Amino acid sequence: MARLTPEQLEQKIHAVLREQPMRRAPMSLEDRVLGEITRRQALPWWHQSFSFWPTPVRLAFLVIASGLVAVALLFSIQLMGIAGESAVQNVFQPVVGAWQTLKVAGTAIAGLFSVSIPEISSIWLYAGLAVLGGAYAVMLGLVATAYRILWQHR
Repeated sequence: MARLTPEQLEQKIHAVLREQPMRRAPMSLEDRVLGEITRRQALPWWHQSFSFWPTPVRLAFLVIASGLVAVALLFSIQLMGIAGESAVQNVFQPVVGAWQTLKVAGTAIAGLFSVSIPEISSIWLYAGLAVLGGAYAVMLGLVATAYRILWQHR
């Protein structure tokens, strides 16, 4: 028997494998898989994984969980006697100050826009939306082109 190069051996193996008949999964397995898929699709969102939850619920959960962790951490620090009430208030003081600053800035920005909004023509608003839509379409086109060029032929 002649010695084959790795490329020739690969071609012969591929040819033999292509000649093999396709095997079908047992009917019992197919039924079980399809049943499990329909069972999982029928579950309510709160019984599914976190990624299937609606976005507002996920955001609310993250905010509430972060707040509870912060409160538990500060409560445990106080219970251990590491820090007193004044230290805990000092921790929250920058957060309260930042919140007040954001409220004042938001009010100022809303005041600026409330004066100029009636002066903006609807044509300018539609033109701005068209430009944003066009930019979005161009970005999708660029991403699709980059995918086809860089990753599809791997």
